[in-house]
Amino acid sequence: MSNIGRSIFFCAFLSLIQFSLSAIGDPPVEKWQQDFAIELRQNQLHFVQKGTNLHRQLEAVNLHLNKLPKRKKKAFNKLLQSKINIQTAIQKNENAYQQTTLEIRYRKGIDMIKMLYEKILGLEHHFSSMQTYQNVASLSNPNSYPAFKEAKQMLTKNQHKKFGLKMPSLLETNPFMSATYTIVSLFLSNGDKVEKEKDFEEVACILDFTVSMNADLNTIRHEVEFLKKANDRLKLDCEKLFEEYTKVVGYHVPLDKCRQIDDWGTLDNLIKTYNGLSTSQHKDSVRLNVKNEINLEFATRRVSDFISEYINFTNRGTQYYEKFSGIVGGYENEVHCGDYLPHQFSDLKFDIENTIEKFNNTYHMPEIQGSRLKDLMYGSL
Repeated sequence: MSNIGRSIFFCAFLSLIQFSLSAIGDPPVEKWQQDFAIELRQNQLHFVQKGTNLHRQLEAVNLHLNKLPKRKKKAFNKLLQSKINIQTAIQKNENAYQQTTLEIRYRKGIDMIKMLYEKILGLEHHFSSMQTYQNVASLSNPNSYPAFKEAKQMLTKNQHKKFGLKMPSLLETNPFMSATYTIVSLFLSNGDKVEKEKDFEEVACILDFTVSMNADLNTIRHEVEFLKKANDRLKLDCEKLFEEYTKVVGYHVPLDKCRQIDDWGTLDNLIKTYNGLSTSQHKDSVRLNVKNEINLEFATRRVSDFISEYINFTNRGTQYYEKFSGIVGGYENEVHCGDYLPHQFSDLKFDIENTIEKFNNTYHMPEIQGSRLKDLMYGSL
């Protein structure tokens, strides 16, 4: 089988794989890669076939030139002109291949920006809908626990009746001073011994948890807030990237608005026009072509840089939440005090594990890392 025949067979084989995989529903990133590779391969095959035909024509002309007697100048000059025309066509074919390859990569860069933006918006919604911040705030303060509130109110009432005293406002506002007051009052109060011991154990568990976990819970709260702000910055970076990326072809609609009004067709037409100018017969077409190629090449490299930025963020997010999982799973007295801990603690655990799962399976994209992406964006297939 010839090289061209093998190329045609390989292209058809790739198309069959693409159809089979799409039928069972590929993840968007994997489908993007498959479509990208096939489109580049088909484009390459088209120009290779054309180039092969031109080179065969050139070989035939060279053969005739070598055999033609030099005295037949008219025929010789005609063949020589044919050779020059074919050589020009070969060069144009190579230039057109480079240009269309850049256009494919540029379009796929837009698709990648769209995918990443959707994932960033998903993370934004995820962070805003999470109850981690509220759960941590309530878990850190013993005064937010119903059992602790009831014990404090009862003891305050009894102390006021017995001694005519009420808890100072300073103790009311300071959770741990208030906790100290409550535990001492409970210890000194009258009442059934069994009930006092039960109340004492419950309050002791609340205090043990809040004191033991306070610093770690506040770490979770601050670092979740940091991740939310980092995601906001990533969103702005993505919008800025789209602005810089599309202004190359003369498109000036912001990403959020383009997405809202579904203006992708306008952008597509501008890309076609831009590529058409590069391959036109304008007197400055060579200079214009070089300039446009540089612009498109630089733009696609910006997408690659942003992909790295996004991957670094999701990796960092996964590491943070794995640390959070270790923190909430590291409370030593959970077995003994588990019955007295509020539902917010279970909710916090669920939030953390759910977020780890989302980072690993929804937002993290290992498919677009490393040499494979570089091959698709800049190198060979």
